Amino acid sequence: MYQPLISICIPSYKQAQHVERALLSIIKQTYKHVEVVVSDDSPDESVKLITGAYINQLNIKYYHNVPALKSPANWNAALDKASGEFVMLMHHDDWLNAEDALISYVNAFEKHPDADFVFSRNTGIDKYGKEHVLQAIPKLLHELEKKPNHLLLAQVIGPPSNAMLKAGINVRYDERYIWLVDVDYYNRILKKGYKSFYIDKHLVNIGLHEEQTTTYVRENDSIILKENIWFAGKLGKAAFKDILIYDYYWRLLRNHNVRSLDDIVKSGVERNEIPEVILHMLKLQKKIPLKILRSGFISKPFMFINYLFR
Repeated sequence: MYQPLISICIPSYKQAQHVERALLSIIKQTYKHVEVVVSDDSPDESVKLITGAYINQLNIKYYHNVPALKSPANWNAALDKASGEFVMLMHHDDWLNAEDALISYVNAFEKHPDADFVFSRNTGIDKYGKEHVLQAIPKLLHELEKKPNHLLLAQVIGPPSNAMLKAGINVRYDERYIWLVDVDYYNRILKKGYKSFYIDKHLVNIGLHEEQTTTYVRENDSIILKENIWFAGKLGKAAFKDILIYDYYWRLLRNHNVRSLDDIVKSGVERNEIPEVILHMLKLQKKIPLKILRSGFISKPFMFINYLFR
């Protein structure tokens, strides 16, 4: 029986013990027609040595990047080296949960041939081994094609490790982003007409720990402001007819204490990159004391008035 090749792409940076955990989870799979592409940004040979230990058990392609590409350029480099019919981009600190994970994805494609990518329940595992289901707004799981912009409100697909894609999706990650990188990626895929299918099953473990990019960004929240403003420019004016998107950006400015154009520029956004709709929100917000604006009971009516006269 024909079995399509799956490329599991692992962009890595040190933490060889995590890479090993991912490799062992692949070895345990009942589905064996797999290649592993490791694109390594590490300054040492720790990941190279670990991958070398498993070359007799896995079809591994190893690449050492000098100089380091950094995320998400390293993600794109790994994807570009894949040769499978299906592709998974697996972060080096994530791993497959069950022995039937890969076959579950393949079976989903067989049963739903119109699907271009398949994703599973977004389940994080903390350092104590406790599970955390990270998806919110379950309704959105089945409305992605209609409301791709709502990924801003809840990234229900989860990180790249959670999804398997047909190789024909020739879309790459925007290398400017580190926070909204996956939201932007899936938003663009969906807007190109690619279709998704959701498996309500825990197939991939998303590692949660202090050394993640998520932790770094939350400690440097100007990155969140900057990337959201960039993304607003990508969305375009029409997207702000959706009051939920409008409200999202209204709260973004308020919660980041943005009181002037300079506050946005300081985050790393060029003045000409700030959409008019953001300037329109700011014009009203800066007239309202932050203490008052932070009250949802008061803020919502102001947002709605601003929305009506956008």
